[in-house]
Amino acid sequence: GTVVATIPVGSGPQGAAASADGSRVYVPDIGSNAVSVIDTATDTVLRAIEVGAKPAGLAITPDGKLLVVAVGGTNEAVIVDIASDTITRHVPVGQAHASCITRDGRWAYVGSQVTTVPAIVAIDLTTYAATSYPVDHAPRMLACEDEIYFTSIGLDAVEVFDPDTGTLNAPITTGASPHDLRAGAKGTELVVSQTAGDLEWIDTASGTVKSRVATGKLAHWITLSADGALAYVTNEGDDNVSVVDLAKATVTATFTVGKAPRKMALRP
Repeated sequence: GTVVATIPVGSGPQGAAASADGSRVYVPDIGSNAVSVIDTATDTVLRAIEVGAKPAGLAITPDGKLLVVAVGGTNEAVIVDIASDTITRHVPVGQAHASCITRDGRWAYVGSQVTTVPAIVAIDLTTYAATSYPVDHAPRMLACEDEIYFTSIGLDAVEVFDPDTGTLNAPITTGASPHDLRAGAKGTELVVSQTAGDLEWIDTASGTVKSRVATGKLAHWITLSADGALAYVTNEGDDNVSVVDLAKATVTATFTVGKAPRKMALRP
């Protein structure tokens, strides 16, 4: 529960994603319009991949071969080959903000925050063809499960998108200003409410919040341990991270990190 290294990556780091083997961590930086590649053996930046203005959300395919970068300033999803750290594709997505990838690695879903026509954009990672599905509110964070769960700007609920029909199911009411979300145990989705400062358990069958635990001010991001037993939650307003035992729904530890922590990645 202590900070062992601090790695400079630019003036505006916006996320983090670890490679499948844990040897690299990728961090988008809006200050340099690039993704920093960190060598985890030495905790140093190996190189920066220039991807365009305002890079934000990252997602890595399950096979560890592709990195999908949502680049809002250039209105696209940038596809990076991880073996060479080179850009292989630019796929148009208006004001791209965040993404997730299906378990089979076939599809990337990217949130488009265009004010007049917010959408979920499905990208086929074999052909790079993209299909846009209009939604009611601008997507924030996404989780790719059997259905696509996502939080939205100005909506105190989790939206549920059916990828088979391309339509929205009924939203699931949560605490105010929900942000990040992750799959928990079978039939459970985890989400943080920034206003409530808590972690909430959603029962996907009933579409309701079944439990919640306070973590801290402006809870922002969730990272799960490899065995799924623990959730790490950044508390942006408290400058710390809470460790939550998911089986017991209790906070077991809290450790201080840098100012206003937001996104995290767990190195395998």
